[in-house]
Amino acid sequence: MKKLFIIALTALTITACNDELELSPQQSLSDELAFSDALAAEGVLIGAYNLLQDIHVFGSQPQVVADYQTDNVNFVGSFTTLQQINNYSVNADNGTVSEVWQDHYEAILAANAVIANVPGIEDPALTDDLKNQLVGEATFIRALCYFNLVNYYAQPYQVANGANLAVPLVLEPFTGEVILYERSSLEAVHQQIITDLNQVRELLPAKIEQGRASSTAATALLSRLRLYRGEWEQAASLANEVIGTEGYALATDYSFYNSVSVEHIFTIENTEIDFENQSDEESGSGSWDSYYEPNNQGGRGDAPFSSDLMSAFEEESGDLRYQLKEKGTTFSGDSAIFTTKYDDGALNSSDPSIIRVSEMVLNRAEALAELNGINQESIDLMNLVRERAGLTAWNLTTFDSKDALLEAIAVERRKELCFEGHRRMDLLRRGLPLRTEESIPESAAPIGAGIGVKAGDNNAIFPIPQRERDLNPDLEQNPGF
Repeated sequence: MKKLFIIALTALTITACNDELELSPQQSLSDELAFSDALAAEGVLIGAYNLLQDIHVFGSQPQVVADYQTDNVNFVGSFTTLQQINNYSVNADNGTVSEVWQDHYEAILAANAVIANVPGIEDPALTDDLKNQLVGEATFIRALCYFNLVNYYAQPYQVANGANLAVPLVLEPFTGEVILYERSSLEAVHQQIITDLNQVRELLPAKIEQGRASSTAATALLSRLRLYRGEWEQAASLANEVIGTEGYALATDYSFYNSVSVEHIFTIENTEIDFENQSDEESGSGSWDSYYEPNNQGGRGDAPFSSDLMSAFEEESGDLRYQLKEKGTTFSGDSAIFTTKYDDGALNSSDPSIIRVSEMVLNRAEALAELNGINQESIDLMNLVRERAGLTAWNLTTFDSKDALLEAIAVERRKELCFEGHRRMDLLRRGLPLRTEESIPESAAPIGAGIGVKAGDNNAIFPIPQRERDLNPDLEQNPGF
């Protein structure tokens, strides 16, 4: 039965970066004005994309956390809320935990508004094809946000086959009436994501412009979801569909970061930060650059390589991916090694790749190895990634067991996708500890913080924000908080 639950949104404001359109359903603009014609509807969709740039959505904080809670990043930043997460001492009143929740729901409600209102717009300029595109893109945004939310606030699928609680499913736009929801199960949220992404696959073309959703992006995200659920056949099939789609391919080298490339399936196109007119953590926050760029080059210098990740790269000499690094200073002035995947500490305009082709190659190789053990196609797929990295090719005799091949694929996945927000879920879904005695980052305090934490443990996930539970005591807290 539906219960009262408040998503902490007393005012939803969507600002379109080009059209300066603002939508505040309960304040300044009615739905009739916000969705009066094709131009207005497109502006609202741009606003929904804009919300993805928020620092707490895909503007970097959840993704940075996903790497420094594990063994990739030696987080040395000064923000108290992030230090608590790094040290596995997070509480339900942690500000970052609250903002990640709230800002994802802002983007979801923006997407819901487009999905609900666009079909009813009467404007000759809004053709059926354009309606499908707007609804399809908004539906992808909703699915992507829910996928991110459940990865932080719910235990992985493997813990209870999806029966565990996740987040509230809100599928209607906010109209001024406060309607409150209980937490849905992880299975229910996953099934909604699957439904949404399958609809996107029907509504959108295979490729639009970089930074906008497409049917290929939906297929790729479905492959990731199926991989996280251990549904190997579907993960492999969907990845193969993406790999074979015209207009997408492995780039020939690593210059694709922050550029237009066939490697990218979905990116966040950050606007350059406006230091004079910047509102509170709105679009252009661009803190991928801020966290990952050295302090002496305009960033904060909060997130250098961990020594364990450097050791992983150094196990095989000549890895070209290890050249994507630079020496610089941390926030406190110490010398450290940083990634160059994000390189605009001045304007914070790097465009992070949320889904790219190499992930699909890795997905299919892993899924086929899970299904068939040591097999030629997994070897061939991995050699595409390894040869681009300048490493020697594998063959069928390289490994003596299925487990050895899977572990090697996991190492390649770690090195290929480091600093892109994948490491935490890759460990949790495989039942592995987020940190070990050998891999714990130097900055974790107290010494040993997080060692042995794995899927099913209370502090492997975020608590439900206390602010939300204060508004609705029936919103059940995660165990241990």
